[in-house]
Amino acid sequence: MRKLLCSVALLAASGLVQAGLFDDDVARQQVADLTAKVNQLQQENVQRLQMLEAGNKRVLDLVRQLDQQKEEIAQLRGQLEVLQFNQDESAKRQKDLYIDLDNRLRTVETAKPAAGTGDAAPLSEQQLFDNGVAQVKAGKHKEALATFDKFLADYPESKQLSTAQYWQGVSYAATKNYKAANSAFGVVANTADAPNAPDALLGLASVAAATGDKKTSRKYLVEILERFPSSNAAATAKKALTAVN
Repeated sequence: MRKLLCSVALLAASGLVQAGLFDDDVARQQVADLTAKVNQLQQENVQRLQMLEAGNKRVLDLVRQLDQQKEEIAQLRGQLEVLQFNQDESAKRQKDLYIDLDNRLRTVETAKPAAGTGDAAPLSEQQLFDNGVAQVKAGKHKEALATFDKFLADYPESKQLSTAQYWQGVSYAATKNYKAANSAFGVVANTADAPNAPDALLGLASVAAATGDKKTSRKYLVEILERFPSSNAAATAKKALTAVN
């Protein structure tokens, strides 16, 4: 009986040991499975994070590209507006320059045209000069050029010599004889103490602009401001330079 009990006890103890060993293996397997699952989840999270970062980078790149395109569009619009403004102002400047010259003509006192022909007495210096100015004002530029040619020939020492040459330049410019206009205006502009030197420079600028030489036109306008900053021509030059710039 005692042997039987001992045998039963040994069998029971052996079963418990086997059960304990089995439970340890299961636990280790579960730990290994959980560890693998955790590692897998971590890898998946890393992949998702990398994809998210890549997606954010693409979004940021697109935003930067859009901002750059907006800036380029704004610059192009600005350039377009400047070009349109310069085109409009260039045409306006040309008109203003000629209007200014015409207004100056209107401020000059005109003399009554000489009456009669044949045995009429020769015209005096002032009469001849006034007739030339009156003809310029009336748009009779061919007649005015002839009158001033006679004035320069008959009165080469006249105090109004530079002024006569200036009006000659006006008539030459009006008839589009720009080479002769440049010559006449140039003589006046380079004459010391010529009272209408600023107007002659303005005439040179106008001729240069009419022939498409904007650089030379601008040079004369700047020269007016440098040499004659207080003249009426300087005010016109400032307006013209503003339009060009």
